[in-house]
Amino acid sequence: MKTTRKLLALFLSLALCLTLFSACGGSSSGDDSSTSNSSSSNDGKVYTLTVVNHDSASSMGETWLETILGYIEEESDGQIQFDYKAGGSLYGATETIDAVKDGSADICWWTTGSYSGRFLVSEFINLVGNGIDNAQLASAVINTMYNEMEEVQDEYTDWHVLALHGTSCSPISTVSTKIESVSDLTNLRLRVAGTVPSAYLSALGCEPIAMATSEVYDNLSKNALDGMCNDWHNIDCFNLYEPINYCMDVSLNMTCSGVFMNQDTYDSLPSDLQALFDKYFASYYAADMAGYWWDSCRYWVADEMEENGVEIYEPSDEVYDYLFSDEVLGAARDTYIGLLDDAGYDGQAIYDECMAIVEELAPLYEDVWDSEFNYTDWDVSADGYQAQY
Repeated sequence: MKTTRKLLALFLSLALCLTLFSACGGSSSGDDSSTSNSSSSNDGKVYTLTVVNHDSASSMGETWLETILGYIEEESDGQIQFDYKAGGSLYGATETIDAVKDGSADICWWTTGSYSGRFLVSEFINLVGNGIDNAQLASAVINTMYNEMEEVQDEYTDWHVLALHGTSCSPISTVSTKIESVSDLTNLRLRVAGTVPSAYLSALGCEPIAMATSEVYDNLSKNALDGMCNDWHNIDCFNLYEPINYCMDVSLNMTCSGVFMNQDTYDSLPSDLQALFDKYFASYYAADMAGYWWDSCRYWVADEMEENGVEIYEPSDEVYDYLFSDEVLGAARDTYIGLLDDAGYDGQAIYDECMAIVEELAPLYEDVWDSEFNYTDWDVSADGYQAQY
């Protein structure tokens, strides 16, 4: 099960005029931000934008974000500059999107796992058993959902959406219990993010524990948790390989994530500077790159874990069959559909439409896990490859 970036036959034509990611709301940021757009930025004004992220400054996710924004800063000849506030130094995981909404910050990276129920339709990506087993496919699915489903668009009307993408899948990591039989899962206290994956763990017979990722290390160290369903990226970001001894290498839930920008901040930029954001975000380049980077975590983070004495093992046939049994997956699916119904949607119709998108796109990503790769292998000059756009 090793991965490489897919060589796809179809490539995205860069259409920089796309306005699919424009939304209303937010407030202005920076000096004279209420000034209407000029046709170009040759007045030499510098726009300094505050970027907030709850992940650490050294995390791969922050590196990805700074890399993308670095392209924009360079190509703007310094007219756009970014002030990075990572590690929750300015706003925590559950605060960033509202800070961007009200203009207290300009850009944020965020995840639905921190806002359970607030982006309920998008949380389809978080559902175990939805046919998504890699972040590249997840990125394609969530962007297609956003483009084609009004219910998803309505979830993001308060921001200018720069990117939506999937993250790496979550294995089950434990402190002292190596899961060798189905009975080992019973009452296992596992940290998990969000209502949708919590429903899956409950169906397994585990005890799902909602907890901020920043608190997981201490709780694992104190045996207040038996383990966690944190994705490979988070395991690295918060050094969670240190308090655990076992990791069952199985692809469970992932999280829909993305990058928001304050709408007034975007609107205040001259059109040629807006075009730089469109070049890397509205073209889906950033989403493609994110999928590739997050998928790579399955390999290099596993190396970190093994270097720290963690045993990584495959589930037995008995355990694997139970994890993906109709009984367990059906219970999680029914819970998700019920949550949609309770929120006023036609839950079954939403689920069916999302599954149809997965079935359409999955063949494009069927060889993702064919060979190993690292996020540093990403070809900076690559075109987007999500052909359905």
